[in-house]
Amino acid sequence: MKYFIGFILFTSLIHFSCNSQPEKISTEEMESTEVQNKKPGFIHTVYFWLKKDNPSLLKEFKEKGLPKLATVSSIQNVYWGPPAGTPRDVVDNSYDISWIVTFDNAAEQDKYQVDPIHLEFVDLYKSLFERVQVYDTVVESAK
Repeated sequence: MKYFIGFILFTSLIHFSCNSQPEKISTEEMESTEVQNKKPGFIHTVYFWLKKDNPSLLKEFKEKGLPKLATVSSIQNVYWGPPAGTPRDVVDNSYDISWIVTFDNAAEQDKYQVDPIHLEFVDLYKSLFERVQVYDTVVESAK
């Protein structure tokens, strides 16, 4: 009897798994997603090599400084984090944290450079910077 009940449960599970329909996304949802994924015109990438001699300032930099910097109004999208550690000869994993910011265009990036939040960030944390490397990209094409 217990094998029979197990068989019924198993076949029911298979039946419902095979007959379930994937959730459909409405056209309205798709259009709003496209708007949210607006293509940038300018990408500002910063790599930081950090001094480790001030642990409390280093912690503040990561937990408060970067999140506050992300509030600059001209920023379109922002991402930050440590190197991925990918083991390929062409990958530089020597930095401590990268800061990747997108803007609508170069003029918006220029606003970011003189924004009081950005200026305060640099002033507060420049003592942590052993090295800073910046790569700016004008986006010619994006999917």
